Amino acid sequence: MREPSAPKKIFVYGTLMKGFYNYERALAGQEVSRVPARIRGRVWHMTNRGYPAVKEGDGWVYGELVELKDFAAVIDTMDNIEGYYGPGDSRNEYARILSPVENLETGAIEEAYVYCYVPDDLGTPDNPALELAHGSWRTFMEENK
Repeated sequence: MREPSAPKKIFVYGTLMKGFYNYERALAGQEVSRVPARIRGRVWHMTNRGYPAVKEGDGWVYGELVELKDFAAVIDTMDNIEGYYGPGDSRNEYARILSPVENLETGAIEEAYVYCYVPDDLGTPDNPALELAHGSWRTFMEENK
């Protein structure tokens, strides 16, 4: 298991959300709970890759806060999907960091892991991307089927 290894909930905002292709691969049957949630940041849809990227920012990013049945049994699969090799690793596409997450059912704020995009290539010719001002990759995908 890669660091950080302390079991925590995880905030998902893209292909790991229920109904998307990596949910079945990593999270189906592995959840204790799943609730609508949001974090501070900015989200993009990477048009050539077909999945989202989150970076720091003052906007809202909407997704799901997931409590896992067995963190250790699932986190390596999720890290592999997200291209996360460990803290500060130059190969990271995403970094798994702790962030405050707002549970939209209760209003409670809690700390959870979030995968944030590492490279500085959003919107470049090599990685065209659309910033989603409304903050929801799910909404974007539903509107662009």
